[in-house]
Formats: sequence, structure tokens, C-alpha cells
Amino acid sequence: MKMVSRTALGFALALGIASGAMVAPAIAKEKDKKEAGPEQRKFKFSKKAQKALGEAQAAQQKGDNDTALLKIREAEALAETPDDKYMANALKINVALAKQDNAMLAEGLQGSIDSGSSTPEEKLKFQRSLAALAVQKNDVPGAIKVYEAMAAEHPGDADIVVGLGEMYNRAGRTPEAVATIDKAIKAKQAAGQPVEEAWYKRALALAYDGKLANQVLPASLALVQAYPSPTNWRDVLVIFRETSGLDDQGNLDVMRLMHDTNSLTGERDYFEYAETADKRGLAGEAKSIIDAGAAKGALSSSKPYVKELVNIVTPKVKSDRASLPGLEKEARADKTGRMAKATADGYLGYGENAKAAELYRLALQKGGVDTAEVNTRIGIALARSGDKAGAESVFNSVQGGKRADIAKFWLAHLNSKGGTQTASTVN
Repeated sequence: MKMVSRTALGFALALGIASGAMVAPAIAKEKDKKEAGPEQRKFKFSKKAQKALGEAQAAQQKGDNDTALLKIREAEALAETPDDKYMANALKINVALAKQDNAMLAEGLQGSIDSGSSTPEEKLKFQRSLAALAVQKNDVPGAIKVYEAMAAEHPGDADIVVGLGEMYNRAGRTPEAVATIDKAIKAKQAAGQPVEEAWYKRALALAYDGKLANQVLPASLALVQAYPSPTNWRDVLVIFRETSGLDDQGNLDVMRLMHDTNSLTGERDYFEYAETADKRGLAGEAKSIIDAGAAKGALSSSKPYVKELVNIVTPKVKSDRASLPGLEKEARADKTGRMAKATADGYLGYGENAKAAELYRLALQKGGVDTAEVNTRIGIALARSGDKAGAESVFNSVQGGKRADIAKFWLAHLNSKGGTQTASTVN
């Protein structure tokens, strides 16, 4: 039995995990055990392997790595205890680093792990180095094997789980990659730790690039709930619009959300929103968006098509607004809810959210309307009026199809960190 200081075992590995050479503990003489302090670890070397290990270390200290390697191989052949194997591989790591031999380094790292003598901290260092070596030589299956082992032993280490996700992606296992990164995000959340924005974006990028429709929406929602910046909102809503095949009515409600999240940017966004609103007979909303775009410098009245839209919309607004009370009266007398729904759309476009919600509810009572669409707009009206609880309840009632997805985005806006604190209106 030999006494060796654990603190002397400075396993400083290559590959960016640590720097410098590993310092293996001296193969101490029997009498040294009396001098061992309370923090020192007892290594148990067999008599057969001890001599070869000592000679290997002596040769290594003289810079004679070839002789050291011969003695290491001799010690491995004679090894009986876990510490014999551990020390042989510890010395092998030093030789590998001196020779810049990555194959030997991987052998030493794996041998140290397999010896069963390394501490949990050392084992994790060795595993990380093995994974890095595998990545360096583009051995993705090898890297996955190591990462899976680390993740199984350290399921709460989100960085390891993210690394495993990236390896799955490199192997073309994109669905697993997205699910694994999502698992890492949830692990951080469960531990009450902040999650890097880059992780959310990476999960979304992988799902989007991989055309994983079932994973794009959850990844999008997770990103904007955690980091509800205008840029992130624009990114996720543009992706949603591109991949969802929305009709004009659905597209209009998504653009309304872009307005409320301050994620409308540039001429295209403002012009498309205003043009769509005008086509749906919502002159007041169209004019409001034109004015907002002009105020931000996104729309220029000198552009012929912008000027044309302004000339179409502006004359309509006064008479359109004045017609709403009369249309409301007709809607209440109508047998179906279609007129009530159309009138509610008009009120919503002018920012009269309470009146809009009232007429949308009337439309549902009378029937003949798209229930999911109307409930979405009741939720929008309530959200903009500051009734968060009411809006949440209505949005949660929207089930099935793209309308349910639109409602989920509005819910994410309501519940995002730093989300809506005050009512948001178009006007």
C-alpha cells in the first residue's frame, strides 16, 4: 500500500478543458505512509506492478518517454488492483501529451475511467476530453457514446445535455437534438437557473431547418416566453406565417400580435398589414397602421404604392367610423351573428375593445360564424383592454387547427417575462 497526496494529482488535460501536463503522484515508498496527512489518499499498488510503475515515472521525469511507455505497458500487463491500472493510465496520459499522440491520449483517458479508481470529478474531466477528441477527429458516433454516458450520470448538467443534442444534430438525428436541448432547458428551469437565450434559439433553428413542424411551434413559444424581445417575436411570427398557410383573417390576427409586441419592422410589414386590413373592410385599422409606419419612418408617402393606399383608405375613415352605431343596431336585429362579427371587427380596428368584445359575444350567441376566429378576437379585445384573466380564459378555449396556434402565441405574449403590463390598442 502506498500513500499519495490527492492534491498532487493535478490532472490538467488538453483540448481546452485544462492546460499543462498531468502530474502523476510519486510512487511512494512504504515508509512514506507514516507521513501522509489527513487529506491524502491511499493508493493500493500490487507488488508486481509497483516496480514497473516507479520505473516508468522515473523515465518520464527524465524526459525519456519511450522508456516510460515500455514500462507503462509492462505495468499494465502486471496490474492487479484498480490503482495499478489508474496509475498506468495516468502516466500514459503524460506520455501522450508529451508526444502529442491523440490516439494514446484517448487510450489513457478511457483506461483511467475503466480503472474504477478515478474520482467522480476526474472521471467527468476524462469524459469531456474523450468527447472533445472524438469531435476533433469527426467521430460523431464516438462522441455521442461519451456524451450519452455523461448525460446518464449527470442528468442535471444542462451543458452536457446540450452538447449531446448538438452531437445528435451532427449525426442527422435532428428530432432527438431538439428534444434533448429542450430537456436541458427544462432542467435549468427546474433548478431555478437562468437559461441562455442561445439555447432557445438553437432549438428553434434546428426544428425550423429540419422542417420539424411538431417541434417548431413549441420551440417558438418557449423562446418568446423566456426572451420576449421584438426581434424574437418577429422571428417566430415570420416563421409561423411562412409555414402555416394562413388565410387573410388568420394573417391579420398574427400581424395584430406583431403590432402589440412591437415587432413590425420595415416597409413590407406595415404595408402588408395596412393593405390586408383595408381588403377586409377595416379602413380605420388600415389608416392607423399607415400612420404608425410613417411615424417610425417605415412607410414613405413618396412611394407610389404607399401613396395609392393612403388615397384609398383616408377618405373611407370618417364615414366608416360613423356607420358603426347603425351597423350595430342592424347586427342586433339580424338572425345570424355574421353582421355582429363584422361590426365587432370594425370596433376592434378603432381600438374600442369593450364594444368589440360585446359584439363578438353576440355573434357567438346568434351563430353562423367561425367560433375559433371569433374567440381569438374576443381574447385580443380583452387583452388590449387589460383583462388578462379573461383573455387567457378565452384564448385557452380556442382548440384545433391554426387558430389554436394563433391563440397560443397570444397567450405567450400575455404570460411572457416582462410581457404586457398595460392594454395595447391599434389606435
